[in-house]
Amino acid sequence: MALNKAHEVMLKVHNLSKSFSNTTILKSVHFNLELGKICVIIGNNGSGKTTFLKCLSGLMNYDSGSINFNCPNGHLFLSDKLNIFGDLTIKENLKVIATYHNQNYDELSFNDSLVTLNIKQFKDMPLKFLSRGNLQRNKLCIAMNLNWDYLLIDEPFSNLDKEGIKIFNNIFEDFKSKNKSIIYSSHQSPKKSLFDSSISVEDFKDKK
Repeated sequence: MALNKAHEVMLKVHNLSKSFSNTTILKSVHFNLELGKICVIIGNNGSGKTTFLKCLSGLMNYDSGSINFNCPNGHLFLSDKLNIFGDLTIKENLKVIATYHNQNYDELSFNDSLVTLNIKQFKDMPLKFLSRGNLQRNKLCIAMNLNWDYLLIDEPFSNLDKEGIKIFNNIFEDFKSKNKSIIYSSHQSPKKSLFDSSISVEDFKDKK
């Protein structure tokens, strides 16, 4: 049964549309994603990638259509913002976010994620002093320490060096091996090894 569940469609998006004033951002989006799969949303800056993720996450209302997450552990949305309280350390910030999501903090899991992300040396530093690349790693640290079935993450590969991209790719593959799904946005077309399927937001706009 567990093997079949890995291929079960747990997210179904039907005829989703969203506009701001008279500007159509998304029109008639149809989209399904199985557990254990990675999907990238591709588009230029300002094209609607973040809007799509916010609609999926429930943070933003949409005009019409439906979004159905049929999964026991729900979803986690990490925006392109820093997802931090700047005066807190990585651990303190994580504890606040875990409490918000009604989840427990696990010290062993946290320490393991610091090592994996190569940010253990910054664990006692207030987040406001971290580089943008290390703030991205902190964002993935949050995902590694919370329970979810679908991760919605905005521009996770921006501001990363080659080492960071490799680390993130390995972590994404580890999530997949645990039947977790990822939907992430990018303004560039990533390497095929970084996703199973892709969506171009330009395909869901009014045709001129």
